[in-house]
Amino acid sequence: MRRMLSVLLLLVLAACLVEAQTSRSADSYFRRAKLRRFSMRSLLVSAILLLAFSASGARAQTSRTAMSYLDRGNRFYAGGDLDRAIGDYDTAITLEPGWALAYYDRGVARYAKGYLDGAIADFNAAIKINERYAVAYYYRSNVLYVQGNFDGAIEGYNKAIELNPRLAEAYCNRGLARKAKGDLDGAIADYNLSLKVNPRLAAAYNNRGNIIQSKGLLWEALADFNRAINIDRRYAAAYANRGSVLLQLGKVAAAEKDFQRAVGLDSKLKSDIEAKKALNERFTTKH
Repeated sequence: MRRMLSVLLLLVLAACLVEAQTSRSADSYFRRAKLRRFSMRSLLVSAILLLAFSASGARAQTSRTAMSYLDRGNRFYAGGDLDRAIGDYDTAITLEPGWALAYYDRGVARYAKGYLDGAIADFNAAIKINERYAVAYYYRSNVLYVQGNFDGAIEGYNKAIELNPRLAEAYCNRGLARKAKGDLDGAIADYNLSLKVNPRLAAAYNNRGNIIQSKGLLWEALADFNRAINIDRRYAAAYANRGSVLLQLGKVAAAEKDFQRAVGLDSKLKSDIEAKKALNERFTTKH
């Protein structure tokens, strides 16, 4: 391609030299004027087209290279190698700084790594490029929730839902933010909406069960935790929560079995389970 371009440019230069030489003779100039103009135009058009084609080809190659880094970054992310994933997303963004998806993917990886400010910056960049990027609003709100900015999180979930009313997770997590602000009825309403969109969203049953349990509706809460576990047999928090309800209902052996299952799936829940047991013991002692 470069050789063809060089040859064509040399031909254009040669034609220009011929133009200069023939202009010394008026008669010769007028006899050849039409032919020269046609030849020059043809050469110039060909050169422009070749330049455009060459630039387009280079651009396409850059996009393909960026996509290969993005794909590999996603594979690293799926395998839990967040640092290498972020490195590949960095390269993809350097090659294609206008790709909202690359910023979004890096933001998700940064969020998973606990780099919250960096994640916010990436989701902001993705939204700046594509103002209708619903999941970018959703993930940014997740970060805001973790940072304790519940109002900002709710605002972002509202926007995500406006753009994509079928995004069940946005209703579910908005419920968490509303619960954090003390709006329990609003939280339950959001969990109901979430389940209306996706009846198999285990987190919505689990979260709703927590609130129902706090209202003293133990059997209703138990039903929600059962649904969550039936959908996701490895949902550690749901086992822990069901164990807590079973303990309150006096089903100690069944509760202990759930607690053991929860810790087996997620050892970090052990302290939370001990707190649930202590709370239940204090409650039963008083009554």
